[in-house]
Amino acid sequence: MISENATPKISVAMCTYNGERFLVEQLDSILNQTYQNIELVIVDDCSTDGTVALLEGYAQRDQRIRVIRNHQNLGFVQNFAKAMGECRGELIALADQDDIWFPEKIASLYHDIGDNWLIYSQISPVDSTGKLLNFKFPKVNRLEGHCPLALMLNNCVTGHASLLRKEMLPLAMPAISDMPYHDQWLAIVASSRGKLKASDQVLSYYRQHDNNAVWKTKGKRTEAKYVKALREVERVCKFMRSVLDSEVLLDSDTALLQEFYACYSRYDKVFYNFKLRRFLKRHGNTFLALFPQQEKYRRRICRGKWYFILVAFW
Repeated sequence: MISENATPKISVAMCTYNGERFLVEQLDSILNQTYQNIELVIVDDCSTDGTVALLEGYAQRDQRIRVIRNHQNLGFVQNFAKAMGECRGELIALADQDDIWFPEKIASLYHDIGDNWLIYSQISPVDSTGKLLNFKFPKVNRLEGHCPLALMLNNCVTGHASLLRKEMLPLAMPAISDMPYHDQWLAIVASSRGKLKASDQVLSYYRQHDNNAVWKTKGKRTEAKYVKALREVERVCKFMRSVLDSEVLLDSDTALLQEFYACYSRYDKVFYNFKLRRFLKRHGNTFLALFPQQEKYRRRICRGKWYFILVAFW
């Protein structure tokens, strides 16, 4: 194991909510890291199952654990913000309640982070029983360096795969409650200063236990596509507006994002957004770097509201 005298304290910020089913595996995988100079800060968001009792039992046996209980439900973004704010270490690793970390996860990320603000690893998806799943997650390209605008439409940084420097929090925290996903926002803040790094190592099992809805008729599928597309545009527009309001981006990135926002937000006025397509022809490598098939994705996001409405009658 790595000697704690030669290494800085690293905080693990974990959020829980009714997570007792998988919590023991996750806690054990964190506490058994080869990098031992850690503190585990756990903020529970008003669980109603046996989560809190389980956490308190662990805290009694291991002094590295601090358990904080919310008096009202905050939701996962604000709960992670609170957990990070309670951390005392120079570096912070984010933890979900249902994954499994490899023993060398923290040590590997600490060794490779260099002067970057945030490093993230590869992950291996498993099902609820821990069986390996044969697909890539997330299904996008992995980016590093200066790439904040490429993170507007999707995200390659999974929170629980990340290690970040606490020094970036003063820049990230003021606007985090306005963001839909804390990990995407942290990646944008880090990459806006060219301080994002991707590790090629797989360092954790990411547990999948959600079900996807299946539309039963073609009419419902078409309507659902329209509703889903509209909500996605509204979500992305709100997100971009929040990023612009945060004033985190460099001036050159701010100007380009404002232009992209003006094009993208025309979705509900057009059949096909030719203005957006022309913009992405010029700046596709900046905004679409995450997507393996840029042209396919470009065609899809240029479809306007009236495209989906008229498709229902074809």
